[in-house]
Amino acid sequence: MRYLLDPIREFATTKLVLLTGPRQVGKTTLAKAWLGDAGGLYLNWDVPADREAILSRRFLERRDLGAVVLDELHKYPRWKSWLKGLYDRDAPYLPAVVTGSARLDLFQRGGDSLLGRYERLRLHPFSIGELTHGRLVAPPDDWLTAGTDDDQPATWDRLEARGGFPEPYTRNDPRQHRRWSTQRRTVLVREDLRDLSQVRQLALVEHLALLLPGRVGAPLSVNALREELEVGHDTVTSWLELLERLYYCYRVKPYSRRIARGLKKEQKLYLWDWSQIDAPGPRFENMVASHLLKAVHAWSDLGYGEFELLYLRDKEKREVDFVLTDRRRPVVLVECKVSDERPSEGLLRYREQLGGLPAIQLVRAPGVDRSGRGVRVVSAARFLAAFP
Repeated sequence: MRYLLDPIREFATTKLVLLTGPRQVGKTTLAKAWLGDAGGLYLNWDVPADREAILSRRFLERRDLGAVVLDELHKYPRWKSWLKGLYDRDAPYLPAVVTGSARLDLFQRGGDSLLGRYERLRLHPFSIGELTHGRLVAPPDDWLTAGTDDDQPATWDRLEARGGFPEPYTRNDPRQHRRWSTQRRTVLVREDLRDLSQVRQLALVEHLALLLPGRVGAPLSVNALREELEVGHDTVTSWLELLERLYYCYRVKPYSRRIARGLKKEQKLYLWDWSQIDAPGPRFENMVASHLLKAVHAWSDLGYGEFELLYLRDKEKREVDFVLTDRRRPVVLVECKVSDERPSEGLLRYREQLGGLPAIQLVRAPGVDRSGRGVRVVSAARFLAAFP
């Protein structure tokens, strides 16, 4: 079962659980798995009869009600006040899981009327760790020795080719995968984006979405996108923010503290579905980024720390692909190389500049695990298998 099942069981005993994540990542399946254990009721806002039961709160009259899953509740404009009333007045001891994606994340941007009443968990696509051990792993005490002895190259290759979303990964059919990918992008832009915003130029937003796989892994130039689409800078910026909210892409900010020379301020962009990237290098880097982001979100949501995923790049283009921080303090440097097993100069430089920070260079080839000059060079599948 999915890696967040046990945290849901723990959190739902005292608070509402808000389960967020991309469309088709498995939120409903996970919530129903929890509900099967708890013994309760599943209600979907998109079903008219369920919607009526939610608005009237009639379902609370059931004497055998042990728990409830409220799916797509965020589509109700007053969902926050509805949940507040449920928690404070109507059923304060009722275990409840609320699932959703874009709008369910937006409540944190304004005044949070649910403060102290919920725990948020972010569900990610499959990763090599989840497929290998299927459990939530706490942050390792020693970053240099994390990993397993079994690279499972077949699992890694399939994950790389089909992505981590359950349906295309499970079916493992190239034609179905292409259909699924096209349908997902169309639904995100033509339906979810339309519902979330007042954007009318949906064809141009879809054009932007098609451009982004070619921009993965490099500092993102909004100006270049603006010129390509022939729209304003602010327009492209707002469209990118919407695509992020819809879990089409995400951006990684540069780390800037304790670095002597000025760093570039551009963010790097990655896709939630790395299988849409054709070039091997960017696809591999995106895959690693998604594994690290999944760990960062899980550890932060569960209270192990305040983790962030950032990157390093100065004006001379010396770069380290990723730096993980906890409470803004660097924890480990991670560099991605498809085949080069020599420690990168950027990794060596920044490791020294940051006081001998643990440094990992991940390569795609299986069976690699050696250390030298303070850098561990290791197969990505082996190292990342110890992560959530």
